[in-house]
Amino acid sequence: MKKKIKVATTRALIAFILIYIICLPFRRKIDDGFQSHYRLVQSYIDSGLIPRPRTISPSCINNGENVFLLIMVPSTASNFAQRNAIRKTWGHISNIPPIVKLKFVLGKTHTSQLQDFVLTENLLYNDIIIEDVPEKYENLTQKSTAILRWTVSNCPRVRYLLKIDDDVFLNLPRLLKYLSKHPQTNTVLGCLVSHSSPFRSIFSKWRVSWDQYNEEEYPEYISGPAYLISGDVLYKLYQSTKHVPKFMFEDVYITGLCRRHIGALAKSHAEFSCGYRDKGPCGSNFLYEITGHHYSPKEVQRMWSELQNRWSDCRLVDSYFVYRVIDIFKWIFL
Repeated sequence: MKKKIKVATTRALIAFILIYIICLPFRRKIDDGFQSHYRLVQSYIDSGLIPRPRTISPSCINNGENVFLLIMVPSTASNFAQRNAIRKTWGHISNIPPIVKLKFVLGKTHTSQLQDFVLTENLLYNDIIIEDVPEKYENLTQKSTAILRWTVSNCPRVRYLLKIDDDVFLNLPRLLKYLSKHPQTNTVLGCLVSHSSPFRSIFSKWRVSWDQYNEEEYPEYISGPAYLISGDVLYKLYQSTKHVPKFMFEDVYITGLCRRHIGALAKSHAEFSCGYRDKGPCGSNFLYEITGHHYSPKEVQRMWSELQNRWSDCRLVDSYFVYRVIDIFKWIFL
């Protein structure tokens, strides 16, 4: 009885501290004030009120034999708001059936404080995987490769793997319904990109030299914000990363070059988002869609609430043009 009370007290204390930290004005990066918040958490750890965080050792029961869909979300330590928005909405435990598992995949942080923060976060949610990959945009290919490696090592029998970014809105029930009616094999599924050519201009931020890629066009690939991989090709796809030279764009690399190497299919699904905010942040837009890309944590939470409310339709006041103007205004002035 005493042990149960101690466990409950520990969890409540962890929840209180995290809520305290979350409610403070976090932006895209944790600001300088994080130092004082970290010291608060550390003082509770040092006093023994909270167990000292240990290296995360994720597991997958029975090699994922009973997992229909494994959802892997690449994230960074500072993106707690994005992770929490997912936990409150489409990734909430009450919204995920037992056959679906959700994990957030983080790389190495630049400070020990951030690392301890993530470990403490995992004490509460138990849904984080940390890979030995430095957190840089240039390392997204390494992180996606790490996702394949972890899945093959821990959940080799999983039926499907969904890689989805932490700013993507997901209509999970609709995806599950689609997969139950249309089983996929030897397939990478999502927004199909065809006849795409590398940017060769020296003035382009996304320039790809001929030394980096010596073909006129990329192979068909699935757009990176969200793509689904059938379980029967996971092992072959991961093994191909050991032979196909690394490439800077992870979606082109994993779903294009490596997929082509093993002879898997790239299939288009019209309900997967193909671009930046191609739909305004209105939940009713996703009644018949599966994913949408580039939404803030607040937008994700509001959209999920709107999607559940069948008696209202925010599309009546939604305007894609208006939201794009707002986006441009924020980009210029904020």
